[in-house]
Amino acid sequence: GPIVKFAGEPYYGRETSETKRRSHQGALLMREAVRYVQSSSPHWNASGGRDHVFMMLHDEGPCFCPREARGAMLLTHYGYYAAVPQPWGTFFDDNFLAVPDFYGKWIGDPSRPSPCFVRGKDLVIPPWKTPSFWAKALREPAASKLGRRAGIVFFAGELGFRRLKGYSRDLRQRAHALFCNPSERAPCTKFVGGCRTDLPQNCSLWREGVTITSHSGRYHDELLRHTFCLAFPGDGWSSRVLDGIIHGCVPVIVEDESSMFFEGAFALVGLGIDYPDFSVRLPEARLHELVDVLVAIPEHEVRRLQANALLVRDYFVYKDMYNPPHRGGRHTRADLLATGRPGQDAFLLLALALEARARAIGKLGGGGDWHARNKLLLLGSAGANAANTSSERGFLLSL
Repeated sequence: GPIVKFAGEPYYGRETSETKRRSHQGALLMREAVRYVQSSSPHWNASGGRDHVFMMLHDEGPCFCPREARGAMLLTHYGYYAAVPQPWGTFFDDNFLAVPDFYGKWIGDPSRPSPCFVRGKDLVIPPWKTPSFWAKALREPAASKLGRRAGIVFFAGELGFRRLKGYSRDLRQRAHALFCNPSERAPCTKFVGGCRTDLPQNCSLWREGVTITSHSGRYHDELLRHTFCLAFPGDGWSSRVLDGIIHGCVPVIVEDESSMFFEGAFALVGLGIDYPDFSVRLPEARLHELVDVLVAIPEHEVRRLQANALLVRDYFVYKDMYNPPHRGGRHTRADLLATGRPGQDAFLLLALALEARARAIGKLGGGGDWHARNKLLLLGSAGANAANTSSERGFLLSL
């Protein structure tokens, strides 16, 4: 059904019998919103929408952005910026090219699809997770210890055994086939249509300290036990960067042509570091080199990545929100803001990133040295001074 799949209304495009699939309906809803803004105020037409913001948060959300909204800044969880994108989701409802006529009518040219995400204009924001997922991790002393942990690299989650081919760009399946525990050896990799002999589950590259498995009942403990944590796509975006980083586990991003949560925003607001300082990127074609790459990283570099991850992890969770006490728990708004680095969270970084974007398009003037002000807001006086006197890539180790 329209929008939420289970309801019959609202149905956009009734007069022209448009598809009722949820993501397509979302695109039509967004188009109606733009038309309303255009007709009710002069600001959109004056700027072409550059000073407006829309949120498109479903799996491959920005790929469904209608033509009329392309000028606006999109807040999304999916930073797929390929020049000619292709759908990766395995749910037909979320395939932006599943109905070419619809795409051509409302979104772009189906023979050469429009980029889903535009770096420098759009922004990837982290998903909201309940405090029960992250608050304990921000208080956990083990998450703050620097140095290699007992395990090398970890991933637990959907491995595509009950999905169509192509889920997660086949990356989760390939990783498991190569690095699975030898006790799981099999001649093929399961999927919803049978078993794939093109992906023999031979576990040929496994070694002690590598854990790639399906959903784990000890997920938080495993994130704390491993030095590196894998971040693959899912049906579009995945939360794995967030999951790892709040546990002090260095994210290893295997997802080509994709920006991650707040990527670019840390440097944009003047923090002085960004993703190369707290994560590892591995091209999809080099997935088989995963363990060799990670064990070759020097100890001092591991510690630097971990230290920077601990600095930025608060910006991956939303603390500053109305949250009444629950069964005597510690999740009130005041408690959440005091968790981890007090007062630092995703809302703060988002506000500063939006301000920086507004300045970049000439919508804000003055403000003095706002980068210096931001460093005080984000790091405090000691951190700001250290940032100004240390090298950009390694300043955290001097804090």
